[in-house]
Parts: sequence; structure tokens; C-alpha cells
Amino acid sequence: MRKGIRPIDKEEERRRCFRKRSATLFSMAQDLSEEFGAHIAVVAFSPNGEPRAFGSPTAESVFRTYLPDAAPPLPSLSPSPPRGAVTETAEKAADRVAEMRRETEETKAQVAVEWARVASAKEKVRAAQASEGKRNWWEVDVEALGEEELPVFVRALEMLRSEVQGRIDAMTSARLPLPPKEKQQQ
Repeated sequence: MRKGIRPIDKEEERRRCFRKRSATLFSMAQDLSEEFGAHIAVVAFSPNGEPRAFGSPTAESVFRTYLPDAAPPLPSLSPSPPRGAVTETAEKAADRVAEMRRETEETKAQVAVEWARVASAKEKVRAAQASEGKRNWWEVDVEALGEEELPVFVRALEMLRSEVQGRIDAMTSARLPLPPKEKQQQ
């Protein structure tokens, strides 16, 4: 059973429909761009005439690349670049986005290495704790730790100190007497 396309009479219903459909359209455009590396620009105008745009790498770079002779120049869909600034093409924007993704991957790799270092230090602290028969990890003799474990241990002690101080402050403020009520004048 097919529904016919008909205009939506109620303004609020028309806006809600636009929000839902434009979100779906932009999501599909993003999926296509990510899946196939396509340069995509989608512009949708709301019921009251306001443009919404999606572009990959950016809408302006796609327009500048594929519609270079558009006259008059396309209106900016994002904040205006400073006067004299050169706007980039889709290729340059794609290169910039690829560089940002590469930097993100490098950062993720550095984070993974740091987490592995922290986990290794944690295991050495636990082993020292067990060998010394200490009940708490912060009681471990720092002489038993290596040079790599010390910064991790110090940072953990600082975090513990901060948490304990926060709890002490909360308990202290809970015990403070309330200020006396001022006498109400009649």
C-alpha cells in the first residue's frame, strides 16, 4: 500500500518532519563519504528557508571544486573566512582531514603504549606489596620500585591525596554549625 506525497499543512509537523528527514539524509551522505571516500555536499532548506548543509570533506570545498565558475559566488555555509584567505578545494580539505585522522591514530597508539606502561607499573607495585606483606598499595617501599614505576606511583599517590582531602573537606563542612537565624523584625 503506497502513501501519496502530499503537503504537510501544520507548521510544527512540517518542521519536525524536516528535522527527521534532513538528519537521515545527512547521515546517509556521511555513510557514503566514509564508505567510498566520496566528496559529497548536501544542502537542504528548512520550511522557513534556512539552509542546512553537510559536506565531506567540507561543503564549501566540494562546491569550490565542482562548481568553480558559479556566478555569483556561492554563499558561505559556515562562518566567513577572513578577507584574503584562500579557500581550499575538496582535494586539499580531504588531505587535511586525512592528516588529522593520521594524527588521531598516532595519538591512540601513544595512549595504548602509556596504558601498557601504567599497567606494568601497577603489576610491579602489586608484586612489591605482596612481597613486603603490606595491606595497602601506598605503603610499598619506593626503594623496591624501579625508575619506570616511580612516576606512575607518585601520580597515584597524588590522586589518592586529592581524593582523601576532598572527603575530609566534605566531612568538615558537614560538621560546621549552621549560622544562627536572624531575628525577624515585625
